[in-house]
Amino acid sequence: MYKGLLFMIVIYSATGFNIQHSPVKHFTNDDPLFGQNAIQSTNGIFVPSPRNGKCFNYTLENECAEVNFDDEKPKGLRPEGSVSSLTAKEDQLAVMCNQVCIKKSVTEDLNGDCKLMGNPTGKVKLNHAELVNNNNNNNNNHYQGRWIGQDAGTEIAFVLDGSGSIDHDDFQRAKDFIYNVMSNVWKTCFNCDFAIVQYGLEIRTELSLLDSKNHARALLKVKEIQQLGKLTMTASAIHHVLTDIFIPENGSKKNSKKIIIVLSDGKILGDLMNLTDVLNMPQMKGVTRYSIGVSAGALQNDTQAIQEMTQIADPDQFFSVSNYAALDDIQSILEQSLIDDAGTEIAFVLDGSGSITPDNFQRAKDFIYNVMSNVWKTCFNCDFAIVQYGLEIRTELSLLDSKNHARALLKVKEIQQLGKLTMTASAIHHVLTDIFIPENGSKKNSKKIIIVLSDGKILGDPMKLTDVLNMPQMKGVTRYSIGVGEGILSEPEAIQEMTQIADPEKFFSVSNYAALDDIQSSLEQITANSSTSTLKQQLMA
Repeated sequence: MYKGLLFMIVIYSATGFNIQHSPVKHFTNDDPLFGQNAIQSTNGIFVPSPRNGKCFNYTLENECAEVNFDDEKPKGLRPEGSVSSLTAKEDQLAVMCNQVCIKKSVTEDLNGDCKLMGNPTGKVKLNHAELVNNNNNNNNNHYQGRWIGQDAGTEIAFVLDGSGSIDHDDFQRAKDFIYNVMSNVWKTCFNCDFAIVQYGLEIRTELSLLDSKNHARALLKVKEIQQLGKLTMTASAIHHVLTDIFIPENGSKKNSKKIIIVLSDGKILGDLMNLTDVLNMPQMKGVTRYSIGVSAGALQNDTQAIQEMTQIADPDQFFSVSNYAALDDIQSILEQSLIDDAGTEIAFVLDGSGSITPDNFQRAKDFIYNVMSNVWKTCFNCDFAIVQYGLEIRTELSLLDSKNHARALLKVKEIQQLGKLTMTASAIHHVLTDIFIPENGSKKNSKKIIIVLSDGKILGDPMKLTDVLNMPQMKGVTRYSIGVGEGILSEPEAIQEMTQIADPEKFFSVSNYAALDDIQSSLEQITANSSTSTLKQQLMA
């Protein structure tokens, strides 16, 4: 069971939270690292939860109890992500940290400002020493409460056409589109800031980068935008972004990634500025430009309008929709482009051979269903595929099917067992040649993972496992295997195959298919606590 749990910890860490790890130790009064991010107490291990601000104490007896710091919590701080404790002769002290969350692609970095609790004498001081991070997936080095090598994030400025050619309902649809993009991007990009500049009779900042820091208030401000009407001063609006939005005085960071998105239904009208001059300004260097043309208005059949919109956008970044209601059709594509993450593609290779009873095959499906459902709660850009193997090799779920989460989960439930043979090598080959290909939705730079779930050795497979694993397409693919049942453990050939399939230390075994449920419940607990490394140490103690 523990190995299975550790497998899910590793998989889920690739798609969920990725928290800086520290050695577990006891501190003394003069220890310079006290107050950083190690987690230890006299009777167990503190496990912080960045999701709900609660902390839990995993005792040496493996019991779990919530720790309440409300009495001493500093005003205005939300405890999350990091707890340290010091064992002194006279008392035990604790540190609570108000974390700064920065999420890049599908991982989350946590660090921040810390306060000392339970320090009546004032003798103990926090030592903000430099931390060396050995986690290759993060840039978490921290010095004196500041980030070193901190990601400056992404700044996205919508340039919204509010001219008189747009009727009230369509302007509302444009606002709804911007609202939904912001809301969805913020689910996975904690370090993305938005601004909105509307143009019409005048140029007006509707939302600044500083306003964007308060997400709830920012979304409310989007709803409150009132249409300006009249002119279409697109060039002046873009100039306003460069000179009044993307500047340090208004919250812009020097090294941030900057994006401009122009949303318009027509050509420039009444603008004193020249579009070409604005696009060639020095401040435009390094800025990524998108444009969205709504062809139902003046843009339709207007050569000059189309030329302007394509000129505004970088190559291949011009979107055209037939009307404002059709903005929904490009929303998901735009969101993924803004996050700028090729994502993670996870292919389950599911043994459906005759040695597996219908009940156990159902348990395997339930396991996959639950993993997908839970990963999608925190991984905006994760896609799944399922290949079943038995009498034949069959794609049960493609990466394209995975785009519609509700439909994808329904397809998992509808999978029918194939029975008979165990063509594991051929099934893996199918993933490489039919799943992880652009024609079927795979992205070139995505992280790719194969998970083989089987109860026995290969039977009746014309392909050789070694040949498949050495295919050029396997380069960069992370491989896991899960062996289920006592049978696989008692057959040296089966064990050899499953360990050969997996990358080093990525072969896991469970005693039976029912034990997959235990892995799933543990995964949900890890999701809530978001402290995989500490829980892993506790379980292995």
